[in-house]
Amino acid sequence: MRTLATRSRLATAAVLSLGTAAVLLGTGTATAQPAPGVVGLSEQAAVAVLAAEGVPYSIVNRSGSAGGDCTVTAQRDRGYRTEVEYEYDSDDNEFDRVERQVWRGVGLTVVCR
Repeated sequence: MRTLATRSRLATAAVLSLGTAAVLLGTGTATAQPAPGVVGLSEQAAVAVLAAEGVPYSIVNRSGSAGGDCTVTAQRDRGYRTEVEYEYDSDDNEFDRVERQVWRGVGLTVVCR
């Protein structure tokens, strides 16, 4: 009987740990910045739409024949990167560290046929 109770507590702890991990790591596909959806468009059309909106992008995966008809099959947010700069503070006569979050844009998966 004692073994059953121990297993039950361990199973409950495991489920809670998985739930906590999911919350901390994130399970959704929320975007860092609003970006137009370009999945299903040709690569040229998708690039034109993103450029017109001022959205940075990169091709993260390309497959198929490069000379063929290329279509965007997936789009994901690439998140933020931290840029560190040092600014001189004349009052304190020293440099202050300034961190800025810069959005990396969207990553596109392209398949060519």
